[in-house]
Amino acid sequence: MGEPKLLKGSAMAQAIREVVVREVDALKAKAIHPTLAFVYPDGDGGAISYAESQSRSCGKVGIGYRACPLENPTQVTLLETIRVLKEDPEVTGILLHQPWPKTVDELAARLRIGASHDVEGMDPAALGLLALGAPAQVPCTAAAALEMLKASGAPLAGRDLVIVGRSPAVGRALALLLLKDRQAPTITICHTATADLAAHTRRADLLVVAAGSAGLVTGDMVKDGVVVVDVGTNVIAAPDGTDTLTGDVDFASVAARAAAITPVPGGVGPVTAALLLRNVVICARQLLLD
Repeated sequence: MGEPKLLKGSAMAQAIREVVVREVDALKAKAIHPTLAFVYPDGDGGAISYAESQSRSCGKVGIGYRACPLENPTQVTLLETIRVLKEDPEVTGILLHQPWPKTVDELAARLRIGASHDVEGMDPAALGLLALGAPAQVPCTAAAALEMLKASGAPLAGRDLVIVGRSPAVGRALALLLLKDRQAPTITICHTATADLAAHTRRADLLVVAAGSAGLVTGDMVKDGVVVVDVGTNVIAAPDGTDTLTGDVDFASVAARAAAITPVPGGVGPVTAALLLRNVVICARQLLLD
């Protein structure tokens, strides 16, 4: 195989953000100011870093941003925080950190957010509509993975697509997104209990890996000409204290056999972040119809 097509997300993310800017300006002209609130446990280093990054992203497209850290969060304080945010007319979308302490019922929190402020596409009603093939707010990472598959230029109809990972936000949601299309590929979902994972991945024409396991898929587990979308984001700590971000695919060995592949970082991630901003606009736009 020659060099694979490298599916970078930066240009696609920029195109999405340009549309978002125009839509934000149109909403502001109608006195609606899209604003995202991020609720997370105070002291969580990863969440704090994400909040800072998200604040910058929102600022670049004209979306307001609120960081809402909760000290020693409980079920009561989390639900009350969400209630207050939903009643605030300036807040048009709510983003919930993951994961939370085991003492917190995340599903109850998502139900409290409701479809009106759900920027992640994880409200049960939205997922139900997606399962029925109806228009719905779509989980950002699943939507980004689909955009990457399309960007590869490979046909989807009649192909075998294998998804490694069954999370509602990625694996299951992506399968439902693909099945909405009459020209959908044949889809197999693998997971931690799948026997002989390599037997499934080797027959994939299209492979999406979202298992949260660094280097899970290696070159001997794929066939020549495969299109690979790596959704994994794993932080590997080095002895010198530096961290490296890597995917679920062993990039060098898989790229040697792939027709197209996403890098980590720089592949699915930027598109996911841009689609989250688009979802904030969708929630804000709904206010015009209510």
